[in-house]
Amino acid sequence: MCNLPVKSAVVTETGPLTGLRVVETGGYAVAFTGRLLADAGADVIRISPGADPLDLEPPFFGDSGRSIQAAWYNAGKRTLALGESPAELLDLLGRADVLIEDWPPGSPLLTTDELRAANPALTQVSVTPMGVDGPRAGWKVPDIVANAMCGSASVTGNAASGPINGYGNQAAHTVGFYAAICALAARRAAVANGEYQHVDLSSHEALASCTEQVLMEWFFPEGIWKTDIAPRQGSLHWSGAYEVYPANDNHGVMVTAALRFADILLPWLLEDGAAQRLGDAEAFPNVVAMVRDLPYVMDVLKDWVATYQGEDMFYEAQRRHQPFGVVWDIEETLTRSPQIEARGYLQPVEVPGFGKVRFPGRLFRTSADRAHPSPAASVSTVDWAPRAAPPRSERRNSSRPLEGIRVLDFTHVLAGPFGTRVLADLGADVIKVGTASRSGGANSPDHPYFVMWNRNKRNVTVNMGTKEGRQIARKLAEGSDVIIENFSAGVLKRWGMDRAGLHDVNPGVTVISMGGMGQDGPWKDFVTFAPTIHALTGLTYLTNPPGEHYLGYGFSLTDHLSGLAGALAALEGLAHRDRTGEGIEVDLSQYELGLGLMAPALLDYLANGTNPEPCGNRHPFGVSAPQGIYTCEGDDRWVAICVTGDVEWARFSELSGINEPRFSSHEGRLQHADALDEAIARWTRSQDADDLAERCQAVGIAAGPVQNARDLTQHDPQLAARGFFGTTESAGRGEHGLDRFPARFNGERPPVYAGVHAIGEDTFDVVTGLLGFSDDETAELLASGALS
Repeated sequence: MCNLPVKSAVVTETGPLTGLRVVETGGYAVAFTGRLLADAGADVIRISPGADPLDLEPPFFGDSGRSIQAAWYNAGKRTLALGESPAELLDLLGRADVLIEDWPPGSPLLTTDELRAANPALTQVSVTPMGVDGPRAGWKVPDIVANAMCGSASVTGNAASGPINGYGNQAAHTVGFYAAICALAARRAAVANGEYQHVDLSSHEALASCTEQVLMEWFFPEGIWKTDIAPRQGSLHWSGAYEVYPANDNHGVMVTAALRFADILLPWLLEDGAAQRLGDAEAFPNVVAMVRDLPYVMDVLKDWVATYQGEDMFYEAQRRHQPFGVVWDIEETLTRSPQIEARGYLQPVEVPGFGKVRFPGRLFRTSADRAHPSPAASVSTVDWAPRAAPPRSERRNSSRPLEGIRVLDFTHVLAGPFGTRVLADLGADVIKVGTASRSGGANSPDHPYFVMWNRNKRNVTVNMGTKEGRQIARKLAEGSDVIIENFSAGVLKRWGMDRAGLHDVNPGVTVISMGGMGQDGPWKDFVTFAPTIHALTGLTYLTNPPGEHYLGYGFSLTDHLSGLAGALAALEGLAHRDRTGEGIEVDLSQYELGLGLMAPALLDYLANGTNPEPCGNRHPFGVSAPQGIYTCEGDDRWVAICVTGDVEWARFSELSGINEPRFSSHEGRLQHADALDEAIARWTRSQDADDLAERCQAVGIAAGPVQNARDLTQHDPQLAARGFFGTTESAGRGEHGLDRFPARFNGERPPVYAGVHAIGEDTFDVVTGLLGFSDDETAELLASGALS
């Protein structure tokens, strides 16, 4: 037994990953990875040499000295301070299943040989800024630099603000979801093969894969955007059909003309007397002509919003099933939403040295969950007994560890399809189910949006409006390992295809419902897209320059992260089935996921009454100064720079020549932040962004150019060296570019990237080959419309 001193939470509660032993060591991305696994019941030990650096991160619970960041990111874990000797760590890892670390490339704390010798079946996930190799492998990349380099900042902000960094550690959250997925996927190969597995996860690649239109517009410049470089245009969505406008009480309201404009939105405008400008028969002879002039339509919506109070418009829109969202600050996010209270998202927990505080829940819920997450407490030992070698089963391909897993995909738009794309890249047989009647627009292979998120999948059409169609879908469900859907709440249950309806014939199936608001509560029928979630959770409000509140993220962040959460939930369900024979039911509320991404800010309000205001590119808690994005030589060229502490400042001062005494201390740099930013901007204005970033990194200063799609695909030496981009062919489209999976497994990236199939292309083969129907029976089903 390993009797190392440890401070710890109470014994980890039962969940889908009960029995999984995880050791983590690293910064925010690693900490979030461990938090996700701990939420699912894994026994996660967070180690650090001495005090945990997260314990020093502001904000704090009152004057207790307890870090809110540490309480959130370490909830459900045990934390252990280890000495300098690697022997103690090797002893612990000899009893572990998974190691998650962010050791510097080229100088890991332990070598592969040492780890393999200590534990031949260990799964190691290396989470590094750029990957373990490549010309920029050693770069320092905090959140603001990561967002600058991956494409995020290039589309966030507007012409006046310049590029804006998203609020709240969102780079770490994105990478953490990927790392948790990779850990569970690779663990399947480790158990099956009885062999050590190493995952090389590049944070840079992971983030670049989650920037929605940035790569899409580059790969498909012929789309409605008619450009290869996605512009930075404030809250205006790439489609031109979503934007935040001010209401008459100064709340922003995210409105859209994209959903059922003719039969819902236009009649509402007419009711309010707001459609006169749209009633010009000469200008708009029909609704199609009207929608094609989206800028004019959106201008009408802007004037209309100004006649409402923000919350009134939000609730009336949702009553009419329109995905509007009111832009709330953190206080309003927590106090104005009945959904939070109804679903018990906040529960009182004890914070040592502070007292009771309402603590946010998991990023998603499963039927195997038990206790609410809570901060760490102290125990004295790690009680892991030695592991027996896992029994080997059918050998798995390390780079396609989900081969043999079947996923039935009922999702559409971005969040669900992105999640099932991740599972398909990892080898799962994903069968995408649609109908010919609902395959228009972004749900069609003719649209680049569909092409981006639906590679590596089979495509079948099933008419769920017919009895025969529902029978076919049920037969597919009976033979599936995972079902993922993002219908309105309760649809699968009405079809008898929820877990309860399938349990007698397929007890091992995991069913994941990706509803906007979850499967219950007063908002369960609300219609949401990512911009709706951003608005309602404080993310839009805080992702702004000081004094602004309407810009927000320039792409659908929470759609990508909800997709990753869906993929993670699927892997948790498989692990639970492997252990118990039973699958799980997953209620993935994209709203609660969005709240979780803002949880430290929520806790700061709940504990301290802090209602933060936007701070632009500066660190929200003053940890780094300077921290900003500065203009450089050339058209729309920028560099992100982040300096932490006086030692780094001395290096930066020597490099930049900025050496005024008032900037010599951290406190002085915070006090004179405006003057400091102006001085840096004068210096960077004549500099080449890439060259300046290289020179900063050479002296240990975190910096990186703000990159757009052209930079990423043609000028980024790291992505080129690691072969992140490739091509494939899709039905009716021919050859086009793609981004590959952002991790390598035992040195090999997942190798298969088949383009999208035509709608219904695989229906006949699936019905005959997989379900065993005869050709004649299948022909009858086709003729009846059941397979259309």
